[in-house]
Amino acid sequence: MKYNFLIEKVSLSKYFSIEIITPEHYVLNNFRDTGWTPQKVQSIIDGVHKSKNNDPEKSFDWGNEDVYMRSNKYGVFFIDLMAQRAGRKLDKQDLVLDHPEFIDFMKDFKKFVEQNS
Repeated sequence: MKYNFLIEKVSLSKYFSIEIITPEHYVLNNFRDTGWTPQKVQSIIDGVHKSKNNDPEKSFDWGNEDVYMRSNKYGVFFIDLMAQRAGRKLDKQDLVLDHPEFIDFMKDFKKFVEQNS
């Protein structure tokens, strides 16, 4: 997976965003939230790590208005909520990552947030 992290400024506010370069991972472009802090990123890392052996009924879930994420023993799953609002019918999740790949991605993002906060 290839990606860049960006700082976007709107008025006096600063936002951290993600630019996904590999097309198959596009849904992660929507993995954003206002107020990213190292602690918020770490809470997602911790949730995914703790859920990696859990059955689906004990998944770790996170989402915003554009993407929904679920982690359990089968991997980390993403659903593009923007595409659904645009009328796309969902027949399967948009992306599945293994736990180490997603955790490494989030550790990189956490480092970026720490360096730019």
